Amino acid sequence: MNAKETIYNLLKKSPVPLSAKKISSYKNTPNRTYTAHLLSELVDEGKILKIRTGKNITYFAATIIFNKTLKIKNLHEDEIWEKIRKTPNFIETLSDQSETSLHFAFTEMLNNAIDHSKSGTVSIILDTSKTSVFFSIRDYGIGVFNSLMTKKSYSDILTTIQELVKGKTTSDPIHHSGEGIFWTSKIADKFELKSYDYSLIIDNTIHDYTIKKLDKKIIGTEVYFEIEKQSKKSIRNLFHEYSFDPSRLTLDTTSIPIKLYELGEAWISRSQAKKMLSNLEKYKKIILDFNNIDLIGQGFADEVFRVFQNAHPDIILEPINTNETIQILINDARSNRE
Repeated sequence: MNAKETIYNLLKKSPVPLSAKKISSYKNTPNRTYTAHLLSELVDEGKILKIRTGKNITYFAATIIFNKTLKIKNLHEDEIWEKIRKTPNFIETLSDQSETSLHFAFTEMLNNAIDHSKSGTVSIILDTSKTSVFFSIRDYGIGVFNSLMTKKSYSDILTTIQELVKGKTTSDPIHHSGEGIFWTSKIADKFELKSYDYSLIIDNTIHDYTIKKLDKKIIGTEVYFEIEKQSKKSIRNLFHEYSFDPSRLTLDTTSIPIKLYELGEAWISRSQAKKMLSNLEKYKKIILDFNNIDLIGQGFADEVFRVFQNAHPDIILEPINTNETIQILINDARSNRE
């Protein structure tokens, strides 16, 4: 048995995901560097899955439900989903909420590849662990970030990703609302969107958003989605949560992770506030998530909670996950409103 097979069998027997460091400590496994290399190959082969939680990366063996590369021409996402649903005992392992969320996310993301990618083929993998279900959808086309940046005339990829997270951002507004990625990224436990040189990583289990420069370029776009098999999340409840008028279920509330605008500055400035607030006038409520933010500038607070609020008094601004210092700056800015 070679080293790769040893690692794969180790992961199949393990009841919990393992890190490269942990795997390399077992008997008959190579050093950590070569173990990481073999793990990467196993991920590319679809035999194992990688989980990123903050800065920690672990791996586990997957039970593959569907693994095919298909021609996009005449491909229909609902037909592929029905093939997956018919896999013996698959749906029975999911809660009703998980099945509904998975159905929604899978068909939305596959439809994006069909309609937008300009790719000849799409690779689809859907697999499960004991507790979760996962899928990745990979096309080989123009790339979601490049497409949006070109068609919406954004200045750079970073700005494009920041705008995408806000919701209602699409390269084809006539045929699409631009809400698919927004809803999918919210209902997921973990979500990743990779294209060419960049990756947007969202971990809803720890309320973390990260934009990462990739070590290895991805031609086209790859979407990764993960949710617990017995998730209690409801896609309907999510629609209500982001709908200002519950009777209409329209996306008129958004949630902005302030971390995406930090950019390594000692504090977040007025200029970053202006960038963050662009194109948010279309919403009735804006949730500003300060998770993992230690400090903001007085100018940032003033621009958001005095200048923008004065210009748009009917828009509700709701800061969440603020520390004591940030809340004081927000309160001061609000007290200075005209």
